[in-house]
Amino acid sequence: MYVNCDGAMDYDNTSPGGVGFLISFPEKADLEPIEFSRGIYVGGNIERLELEALIQAMKKTIEVCEDHHDKLWCVNQVIFITDRYGLREDGKTSPYKILGWRKNKWKNFEGKAIKNHKLLDELDKTRTKLSRVAGARVNIEWRRRKENKAADKLAKAGKYHGVSNYKLEKKGEKIGKRKFKGKEVDYKDLKVEETYRINIFRKDPVQDQWEVWGEICDPNDLQGFKFKIYTDDILASRLKRGNEFKIKIKEIYRFHVTIYKSVYNYKSK
Repeated sequence: MYVNCDGAMDYDNTSPGGVGFLISFPEKADLEPIEFSRGIYVGGNIERLELEALIQAMKKTIEVCEDHHDKLWCVNQVIFITDRYGLREDGKTSPYKILGWRKNKWKNFEGKAIKNHKLLDELDKTRTKLSRVAGARVNIEWRRRKENKAADKLAKAGKYHGVSNYKLEKKGEKIGKRKFKGKEVDYKDLKVEETYRINIFRKDPVQDQWEVWGEICDPNDLQGFKFKIYTDDILASRLKRGNEFKIKIKEIYRFHVTIYKSVYNYKSK
């Protein structure tokens, strides 16, 4: 049994989005496919929409399995399809990873807060319930976008109808304009105790921390590259979007850095 899932959003001031999924049954079940669109989610982001699509699809599949148990007894595996690579089952939606994060109070081995942990927690619990109700394995697999066109069409339709839902909005998230178009830096290229002039363009609260995005403005080989800073409320409040700061690297991790609290704001000096 296959369930194709997708989320879609417009990148404007309100970032409206929708989710959609298509449930396809095995031929012997003699059931018509089920199409579903839902929206409008305001203020979300694409990962939260993709997670919500998986969760809604799992909840609907639970209902279907309860209503048609006599026809779906032959199903021994339910496969959910996502075109977001990071949400494949050996990635962020891994039940083993989620179990470890949950035991570690939703922090990874570096002490970094896990983004969208509430949705991941809900997904994992819903997946467990579905497996019990269906009496089947539940897997999440990645497919290329061109192989997920039906769900993509349903998600896009969800952007334009339905009731606004603020569940996916994250209070405090701010996204601004970039000065460059560089990709994310290879963190091995940064150096501890080095200073950089950076432009702050995004701030995203993650549990009790903040993920702050900056791009390097120094005229060197790293100019335009972006990187993530994890910090507390106090320092995050000083790192205002649209401002350039001189910062000093304190620690370097695989996918983020920490910085010293002494920062120089070029705009306010």
